[in-house]
Amino acid sequence: MKDFENQISSSTKKETTSSTPAPDIDPSALPLLQKSSFFFFLIVSFFIVLNIVLVTLKPERPPLRHYSPEFLIIEGLFSLGFLIASISRSLSWLGPIMLLAFLPFHLSSHIASMYSLGAFLIAIIELYRIGFFKRAGLFKITTLFIYYALTVLLVGIARSVFVVEIIMPIIFLFLFFLYLLPLFQGKWQINILRPRQKIRYKDLNLSERETDFLKQCLDGATFKEIASRNHVSESTVRNTFAHIYHKFEVSGRRGLLSKFADFDIID
Repeated sequence: MKDFENQISSSTKKETTSSTPAPDIDPSALPLLQKSSFFFFLIVSFFIVLNIVLVTLKPERPPLRHYSPEFLIIEGLFSLGFLIASISRSLSWLGPIMLLAFLPFHLSSHIASMYSLGAFLIAIIELYRIGFFKRAGLFKITTLFIYYALTVLLVGIARSVFVVEIIMPIIFLFLFFLYLLPLFQGKWQINILRPRQKIRYKDLNLSERETDFLKQCLDGATFKEIASRNHVSESTVRNTFAHIYHKFEVSGRRGLLSKFADFDIID
């Protein structure tokens, strides 16, 4: 066990900053959010200017759909918000929030717009990049998908849109939600290849049952699967892992997997 702790210490010596509490927002994702916000600032600004120019040139029959001054003012405020988010790194997280907030306004004109759906998916990806879903991720992503579906439904009912135009975006959104579900349930893992050290199970100072359960856990088995394979209750598995967590000073399964991520454990 001491040998393993020494190896853990040496392998993390150059990563002392990772042991400190990480900020809620991943700093490496902020430049991307700033660029994205500036991109949407350009798009919204171009639409506003184009609409004003065309209406001015042909006030009787403008080439584009006529939008009310109130709608253009709201778009102008969103454009300003995107500009601020693109300039200020500390406020770059506002970009995906404004994309989500703008959805009801855009859907009121185009209920089945692929642009709105694309903006929604971009917002989800950006929120994921900044770590918004690290805590209660499944609840948050479910809430956002429900928000979009309800927006489509309510706007469609208010505008008396044909029912198929309401149902199709919701069905597509539901299927995409099912596709993303494993990610937000923590069943997807991204492994970064690093030089791996070898250590023996006997050096871990674990009981026979703890060693057996740990092997299965590192192979990707869930607590339910471990319980089924070993003909014990799931509570027994959880209690056993509670002892394992205590021995390795981690708070849960993810911490345990992270601790062993750089090691090849052999018999």
